[in-house]
Amino acid sequence: MNPSRREFFLTAAGAAGVATAADLSAQETAKPQAAVDSLRQKTGTKIVSIETFHQGTNVGFVRLRTDDGSEGVGQMSPFEADVTATLLHRKLAPLVLGADPGDFEAISDSCIEKNYKFPWSFICRGLAGIDTALWDLLGKKHQKSVCELLGGKPRPIGVYGSSMRRDIKPADEAQRLVKLRDDQGFQAFKVRVGKVTGHDEDQWPGRTDELIPTIRKAVGDQVRLQADANSCYTPKKAIEVGKVMEQHGYFFLEEPCPYWELEWTAQVAEALKMHVAGGEQDNDLAQWRRMIRMKAVDIVQPDIMYVGGLTRALRVARMAAEAKLPCTPHSANLSLVTVCTLHMMAAIPNAGYFVEFSIEDAGWTKDLFAPALVVKDGKVSVPAGPGWGVTVNPAWLEKATRQVSEKK
Repeated sequence: MNPSRREFFLTAAGAAGVATAADLSAQETAKPQAAVDSLRQKTGTKIVSIETFHQGTNVGFVRLRTDDGSEGVGQMSPFEADVTATLLHRKLAPLVLGADPGDFEAISDSCIEKNYKFPWSFICRGLAGIDTALWDLLGKKHQKSVCELLGGKPRPIGVYGSSMRRDIKPADEAQRLVKLRDDQGFQAFKVRVGKVTGHDEDQWPGRTDELIPTIRKAVGDQVRLQADANSCYTPKKAIEVGKVMEQHGYFFLEEPCPYWELEWTAQVAEALKMHVAGGEQDNDLAQWRRMIRMKAVDIVQPDIMYVGGLTRALRVARMAAEAKLPCTPHSANLSLVTVCTLHMMAAIPNAGYFVEFSIEDAGWTKDLFAPALVVKDGKVSVPAGPGWGVTVNPAWLEKATRQVSEKK
């Protein structure tokens, strides 16, 4: 991190009244891993069934059962859930059935290594369902929430309102963010700039140039602002947009360049004083090591569902902590990914300042689980019950397509 960016980072952190990842001791960095190590012990039970449930393509759940009747529920990565479920039963279930839930790290590694010809996106999307179900099962077995298993404590955590829209005029976007600030107490937001994989094009000419100052003027100087470019820009254009964002006090620019072009993103990070964030799409831990080593990003954003579950997301968070970088996972919809992220952020020592919280009413997330996540004074409480602390809606499961693999 060059001096100007470090100064920018420390100033922003001081204004927020929180410690930075750079303040972490080696002992603090190791705390979640020590908790994981203590859980890594045989339970004396075996996984005997794996069920998947999906309605269409948006979202799917996984339920594991052991031979003593214990069960845990997790979620596969959203989108293309039907394809993920088919792959899970074909490529992953045979590797998981018969395993002891206490071997969750070995299960995770085996699902990657035994599928070495097909290691990434859909393998990790299915593995996320298995892994998050294992953590739910272990939490219920120990009668603790997942964040407590990791040494954390359920509590209200600050969230940032995450806009998913590029089809909205800047003035209209500003109006709805102001309403959320006033009605629910949001103190941070993220908006969308550019165009998804846009080759330097804007969603429509002039939109981003108008959006950046319009949002800042509307919400005021006390609200933290961030922007996501969704792989839109070449380095030159990303730096140009980033400089405008800096002039208006934005905190980070997310995924400025095509995410696979790490060297491009590193150029942007080096050129800007403000932070560059990224990593939501990445599920290869070796790629994560490269990304962190080359200082391509200042804030790491693993997605628990994309990277292959909590077990692998914790590994990314620890890599970041050892490099003195904060971790703010991607959680861009109100499915279980946000629940899981709340638990993770309540436990890791290098948690960023806010959890991503979608402000969109995506119909497919309605009534998925209870209790619902509610924003109050800009914060959402980590569900406090055993495991993930929520129950997937039984009526939803009854209507879903069900597939099952069982140990013979």
